[in-house]
Amino acid sequence: MSILSLIKIAPTPENRKEVLGILNSIKGPTQAMHGCLASDISMEDGDDGVIMILEHWRTWEDFTCHIRSDLYSRILEAMELSRKEPEICFFEVTAMKGMELIEAVRNPK
Repeated sequence: MSILSLIKIAPTPENRKEVLGILNSIKGPTQAMHGCLASDISMEDGDDGVIMILEHWRTWEDFTCHIRSDLYSRILEAMELSRKEPEICFFEVTAMKGMELIEAVRNPK
């Protein structure tokens, strides 16, 4: 089982650059942490300007070590700059499928 973490932050226009700066500064170090399979930052189009952080962790232990880290303190700092309560979701992934699922659905036998 692996863990997906999704955080959505809605900064004010004035804080948007600061939030992106914080998150971009920790992306590489987070990816280098033991158990981090992926870490990505993206922005939604539109007036809200929501910034999303998606992380994929090998185990709960790896992920909880990350939450206790100084790097995660920076994520919390960025969340403080949100104009509304950040949306935070953690998912336990028990199975992952790729192209084989698409092929099976589009070409049933």
